[in-house]
Amino acid sequence: MGRPWLALALAITLAAASASALSSSAFAQQAPITVEGRVTNGTSGGGDAGGLTVVLHEESGTSHQDQEAVTDSAGRFRFDGVEYDAALVYGLSVTYRGALYGVNVDLSAGSPPAVEIVVYEATSDDDALSAASASVLYAAADESTRLVAVLEIIQLVNGSDRTYVPGPEPMDLVRFGLPPGAARLRVDTRLPGADFVQVDRGFALIASIPPGEHEILYTYEFPYSGRAFEYGKSFNYGADRLRVLAPVDVLRISSGRLGGPKTTLIGQREYHLLEATGIERGASIDLLLEDLPQPGLADRVRQPLDRIRFELAAPVALGVLMAGVIAYALWRRARERDDAAEPSEAGD
Repeated sequence: MGRPWLALALAITLAAASASALSSSAFAQQAPITVEGRVTNGTSGGGDAGGLTVVLHEESGTSHQDQEAVTDSAGRFRFDGVEYDAALVYGLSVTYRGALYGVNVDLSAGSPPAVEIVVYEATSDDDALSAASASVLYAAADESTRLVAVLEIIQLVNGSDRTYVPGPEPMDLVRFGLPPGAARLRVDTRLPGADFVQVDRGFALIASIPPGEHEILYTYEFPYSGRAFEYGKSFNYGADRLRVLAPVDVLRISSGRLGGPKTTLIGQREYHLLEATGIERGASIDLLLEDLPQPGLADRVRQPLDRIRFELAAPVALGVLMAGVIAYALWRRARERDDAAEPSEAGD
């Protein structure tokens, strides 16, 4: 994955640069810029940030250049004489206790305000990790290839004041479950330096997890044969909130634990929706997919798989859809609270 913490910004910058090549070349250079700031330790009672190497990255689609500076005893660093180029993306990174930390910096307006990079002490205890939410969207089913295309979004939380740094064993990595036969896995996250490896029935995220909430988005396909497919979906880190969706014209979802689906309208399309709260760590939720399209059913409404492949536009569109689902769920819970309150208020 290279440097995924710069990937989205790099793609946007390169698109803008190609669309306005003449104006970019005319204003490619400005007066030399100073980039300065401070590294601080966010762990209570943590060590000082002196003597750390801060790297200034200058990235384009075809080139990469680094400059280095060492922090003083107070964690301060400084880069002088940086020449701004509108075709480049700039970022800062530092490694502390085996974890990589990074931030993007905007130099388009000249020297930026002082940059703060917060580092943390490390822990290898994954009890610090949990999932605030998990969303699963069965986006399409292709009758000719018998493949289901899926988008998942996990809001992974490190609730401690230490960065989770995986230990040496494979099971120490941050792990997520996949259906049998899953393929064409694509993973996107802003965690600095993150990579992933697919394993049997899942994948492992090769990354350190700093304190806070982090979105992990991934897409994949898995095969089916008959009109129904059942499997156990594992949740290694549990989920405070779980949502499972499928367009009603694609397939039907149900679960012995979650029950049958509700129907909801998102945009101009109807979806089956399963919801649950308080999914415990290590739980496996049974999911049954039915009414899967079969070859030869010409009247079956079908969404081509290439519409949800993991390019720039597709994750954004599907992410907007999931955001709409989240907003709908919040609105509905508020309405339910208001409806529940009305009888007591009338009695008063």
